[in-house]
Amino acid sequence: MKKQLLGFFAMSLTGCMFAQSSPVVEWGKLIDGDTSAGDQATSVNVNSEGDVYWFGSYGSTEVAPEVRFGGTPLYTGALYNAGNSQNNNFTLLKTNAAGEKLWVVYSNSGDFANNAGGTALTSDGGCVVISKVRHTDGMLDRNISLFDADGNETAVEWICNRRYYRMMVTKVSADGHIEWNRMLDFSTEPAQGAAGGDDSDFRADTFNVGAVAVDADDNIYVALNYRSPLTVAKAGGGSETLVPVNTANWSGDPQTACGDFLLLGLDKQGYYRNSLTLEGTATAAYCSKLKYAGGKLFAQGYIIGDGSELKAADKVLKPSSIMSPLVLCADTDLQVQWAKCFPGEQVAGKNALQNCGLEYVCGALWFVGQYNLKFSDPDDDTKFIASTQGQLREGFVVKLDAADGKWLAARDSRDDEFCQGGAFAKTGLTGYMSVMANPEKPDNIYVLGYVMNANVGVFIRRYDAATLVADLNGEFNLITKGGAPSLVTSAYDAANGVCYIAARGNKAFGMSGSDDSAAPASWGILAAKEKLPAGMQTSISDVSVGGSENAPVEYYNLQGVRVAEPANGIFIRRQGSKVEKVAVR
Repeated sequence: MKKQLLGFFAMSLTGCMFAQSSPVVEWGKLIDGDTSAGDQATSVNVNSEGDVYWFGSYGSTEVAPEVRFGGTPLYTGALYNAGNSQNNNFTLLKTNAAGEKLWVVYSNSGDFANNAGGTALTSDGGCVVISKVRHTDGMLDRNISLFDADGNETAVEWICNRRYYRMMVTKVSADGHIEWNRMLDFSTEPAQGAAGGDDSDFRADTFNVGAVAVDADDNIYVALNYRSPLTVAKAGGGSETLVPVNTANWSGDPQTACGDFLLLGLDKQGYYRNSLTLEGTATAAYCSKLKYAGGKLFAQGYIIGDGSELKAADKVLKPSSIMSPLVLCADTDLQVQWAKCFPGEQVAGKNALQNCGLEYVCGALWFVGQYNLKFSDPDDDTKFIASTQGQLREGFVVKLDAADGKWLAARDSRDDEFCQGGAFAKTGLTGYMSVMANPEKPDNIYVLGYVMNANVGVFIRRYDAATLVADLNGEFNLITKGGAPSLVTSAYDAANGVCYIAARGNKAFGMSGSDDSAAPASWGILAAKEKLPAGMQTSISDVSVGGSENAPVEYYNLQGVRVAEPANGIFIRRQGSKVEKVAVR
């Protein structure tokens, strides 16, 4: 392993320049189609070189075909003309840290579902993309077409007489070339025992795809809820068919809660490897988020119970009939290490759980999201978290022990010091979307979230990592205005003390320390780079040369996650009090 110390004096200077008390926007650019229905981001990832992958679906019509980045055309999407809405186009944009376009991979045929799938970085510098796609309306006789960084077309041969969704798995290289593309088929026929509907012989939307993760060997894992049989090709020939059980009362309406939890494992070429489901029955079970860290997979979802117990391997789960969050840990063979189902209760006659996140930060697991709900520790019902009202959704954060899922602490966005005395204590729909922490200063965590209020918008709130007591001096606006602004997704680069965020709104955005953005055509996405407050950058300037020789060595990636065996990238190396940035080849 070759290690190279990078620019001590330059890093020291950088650390000195970073000592601002409030975040500032280094740059912000709209990703926007000139359509009335708007656009949506899905995921953001930053690699060890500081390059950023932005994935989402952006609209086009025949009269407004262009999708733009920072006002400059990115590509021409599908020439949709069959209705009053738009076609949603596959968009994978790679930029450098300065926000300059490196390349874009896009579609000009095929309608890609919003808020479905995502991206995961691979060890070769590329990424895997999971998406959910059907034909563009009125184009059933046309193949789905993707175009790479050089304009080369990858066509999916798919002609049909009715629109329905399939799952697409795409491997993209570091230089924006499509290495392979696979389609996974969910049956359009009702699962065994399913109830009939107005069109009982056909199911057009039979799955939800929540997230994707990649392990150290580049094996791929996909979080799913599925409602009809799924067939996946195997590397050596043949296929594996998985059949859901929670479909007996499903009429085919995709808005109905039903179907099974599925964690699907694929190899690095996209072929079937393994899978994890729950034993037993429920009204519905979902797998929504994934995180790979420390050689383990952490999955989050929820169960709506039917009065029965379920099992994750030999771990007994007892969901209520209300949305009951589920978090589990498995190894890369999808053998369950632990599983926790947190029984849910209504608050003021309401129950909802959405836009959840799962982060592995400084050795702990952090479960965040927005809710109208009460849910409790299955091992101790005196430990719980509950929204304060049944109308506007609130944000929450729960700290779990990554080793066994033990409930350690929890806070609600409206029932803590920020709401009681903070500068941003405004009424509005609130979401807690992510957790960040400087690996060198693990005493504090930073919650990234939003209030759908133009005066508040996207914010950071600092909490004590052990107790989740709020620090009112650690409350910062990032993005305001935007009409009804919301945070969609983000990525934290701890080594450089920056955060890349995708925010959604329908008016010009206000950016901390910078001029307002341009106004989107309708609901557009602001892609922005935030220089974070002092304390959120790894303290490279604090390097000490003494007292470290016999201390254990720890490595962290640039997102602040500890890495057991670093390879092929830039990492933070800590040994005792000595901290340095190293290149590992």
